[in-house]
Amino acid sequence: MAALNNDMGVVGVAPKVEIYAIKVLDRTGSGTYTDIAIGIEQALLGPDGVLDADGDGIIVGDPDDDAAEVISMSLGGPTDDQYLHDIIIQAYNYGVVIVAASGNDGADQPSYPAAYPEVIAVGATDSTDAIASFSNLQPEVTAPGVDILSTYPDDTYETLSGTSMATPHVSGVVALIQAAYYNKYGKVLPVGTFDDMSTNTVRGILHVTADDLGDPGWDIYYGYGIVRADLAVQAALG
Repeated sequence: MAALNNDMGVVGVAPKVEIYAIKVLDRTGSGTYTDIAIGIEQALLGPDGVLDADGDGIIVGDPDDDAAEVISMSLGGPTDDQYLHDIIIQAYNYGVVIVAASGNDGADQPSYPAAYPEVIAVGATDSTDAIASFSNLQPEVTAPGVDILSTYPDDTYETLSGTSMATPHVSGVVALIQAAYYNKYGKVLPVGTFDDMSTNTVRGILHVTADDLGDPGWDIYYGYGIVRADLAVQAALG
């Protein structure tokens, strides 16, 4: 998502984005829905641990607060969890854009939390723009997720596949949208909904600027299509 543009290795979608990294899974990739929910709550509080430091009622897009504007989750599980959903609804209502991997089971619907209506579910495509065989169906959008060269621990690089690799592509595009809009208008765009088809919300911009492959409009394989960072930023700038 944020690999530096420094002539080494790879370049992230949003190489100047600020990252607030919150660990919710163990070294084997396992965890609980409660851990994820607490992580989302921590992302709302920000590094200072205060939800609304200046008390103005604005949480997201406020330079005097440090809540995350985007939450990116390359994780998921098979079960609906009410506590997790409640925290996601809270973050969504504050204006946080939440992006999550649709899952790698080849299932007919996204895993959780991607399956929640407040979350942007991301499917994976390969270098030919075909849907990856493992990618769960009914995503909101898709992005490259097969044989992706990425940064890795211990200052190395690895080529990895999965909707977890597609997800940060979308999260990075969201960061670019919000940064472009904020720098021009002094505020961030509202999150929007799954059905938005305007340029007045983040999700609407993702939908109308995506490469619409598969059946016209939304379809169960590509969702609204493969995200386009260039067109999304142009739309955010009007």
